[in-house]
Formats: sequence, C-alpha cells, structure tokens
Amino acid sequence: MRKTKLQITFLFLFFASSLTYAQMPGFEGDVDDETPAAPIDSLLAFGLLAGTAYGIRKIKK
Repeated sequence: MRKTKLQITFLFLFFASSLTYAQMPGFEGDVDDETPAAPIDSLLAFGLLAGTAYGIRKIKK
C-alpha cells in the first residue's frame, strides 16, 4: 500500500512538472524581453539531488 502511494505520487509529480514549462503565447507591449534572463545557479541541481537522496533515505527507514 505504501509503495503504491509512493508510485502514484511520483507519477503525479512527473507528469505535473510538464505543466510548469507552459508559457503564454506572447508578451504585452510594455515588457522588456530584450534583457537576458538571470541564470540558474549550477548548485541548484546538487541541492535537488541531495534533497532527493535524503528523502529516499528517510522513506526507507
């Protein structure tokens, strides 16, 4: 039962993440879209990986 809930949660999060990439078709006229966006720090991936490993470890205990 617990494994099934975990699998359902994982699938929900996996498919829901694709919705976060959706964008509106265009900008209004007053938006400055010529300025480059701020980069995402490369340590973010390591933080997500560490959080995932920590969560999996806590679930298995």
